Amino acid sequence: MKQATIALVVRHDPSGPGKLKDPDLLGVLSDDREIEVFERALLSRTEDPFAVLEAHRERIAMEESEFGDYVEDLLSQPVLKPEIREHGLQWLKSKIRIEEYQKAEKEAVDVISNYALRIYSQDPEKTDFLLAGPATHVRVKVFCLSSEAPASFAA
Repeated sequence: MKQATIALVVRHDPSGPGKLKDPDLLGVLSDDREIEVFERALLSRTEDPFAVLEAHRERIAMEESEFGDYVEDLLSQPVLKPEIREHGLQWLKSKIRIEEYQKAEKEAVDVISNYALRIYSQDPEKTDFLLAGPATHVRVKVFCLSSEAPASFAA
């Protein structure tokens, strides 16, 4: 059985003496590496864990862009072995399929995160729980930041 993980990053603003209003959702993470980077930043008490996450995303994007440029440059060579051209084309097709998969995954993450946020709002003690479906399990981790934390980040 497959198990995915999503992380909700929330903040509680006090609504009065001893009371908490519903949490503000600052962002949702669904990539295991990003969750790990964010969690490590929190554990090391980094002042702005969102900045650490953004730096990680920029590094990954740069590496992917450099490799894409390399493949594009390779494919534009006038003389190229057929098997190298075929591998390059397969990589491009694979990249397109991955982007389509990521779009579908984002839609699923939006639905799951909204449901998980409702569960967490009803019981703020639930910061690590499992949602089970017929074919998959989704582990939900909730990171609750202080009210001084940055307002949001791009998911």
